[in-house]
Amino acid sequence: MNKAAQGGDFWVVCISVRQVGRRLGVMVLIFVWLVSLVFAATLPYWRSSVDVMGLGSVSIDPVYRGDSGKPLISLTVNVDWGQEVLPAMLTTLRDWDVKVTFFVTGRWAKQYPDLVKQMLKEGHEVGNHGMRHDHPQQLSDWDLTMLILDNHKLLISLVENPAPLFAPPYGEVDRRIAATARALGYRTIMWTIDTIDWQEPNVETTVNRVLNKAQNGGIVLMHPKPNTIKALPQIIEGLRRKGYQLLPVGKLLNEMDNKDTPSEPTNQSTLRYTGSLRQADSLPATTCHI
Repeated sequence: MNKAAQGGDFWVVCISVRQVGRRLGVMVLIFVWLVSLVFAATLPYWRSSVDVMGLGSVSIDPVYRGDSGKPLISLTVNVDWGQEVLPAMLTTLRDWDVKVTFFVTGRWAKQYPDLVKQMLKEGHEVGNHGMRHDHPQQLSDWDLTMLILDNHKLLISLVENPAPLFAPPYGEVDRRIAATARALGYRTIMWTIDTIDWQEPNVETTVNRVLNKAQNGGIVLMHPKPNTIKALPQIIEGLRRKGYQLLPVGKLLNEMDNKDTPSEPTNQSTLRYTGSLRQADSLPATTCHI
């Protein structure tokens, strides 16, 4: 109970500690109730975002190559642009009966959802290339997580079951990036053979870059560029003549023996995880990509 008494030229104010305590208690209860309400309202979002496909005891190391003992090769296409030539690429792949893995960004998928759906309809895999084409190494832990999760949520709204495969923008990968993707249920996919087609080489150069470096378990990186589409028939025919079977990355990984050691980059030492998941120890450097 509050009381005030005048004494000379000053006032003496008495405050009830019990009453203040009660009011603070009520405020705390209201705050806790509001937090609980917000959590309950957003729980479906987090459950759908985080509960992506589990990978068991799969290594967090990025995958540069499949089984070196089997004549299998995967073609991958990173997509953040190229909508004007993608229909022609899909037609070529259909004509040659080849299934590939498309890694699409969320910002692109938002603008061209029909192309994303067509990819899946024609039997191709649709993987995660990040919500935006940001530099992963420059993002905070939270922003890196949301780069993957936001695109995951978008892709499941378009194709329901996107492949749990993450191709980091610009080919930027380190321990932190790979561990973050793994914690979210994704395997980080790199490449064995780089066409560097974003520099727009001629058709012959693109074909030679693939055929001259073809190897068991190889993963070929491409983009939707006009000359790449022109080179595709020669690449497919050349690989088949060499005895290779072409299949999406998901199936390439399924062919790997679970007892094998983690895949390793071409001409580079095998990767081993020895530190904390919070560390960002550098992995072998990669060619900067768009």
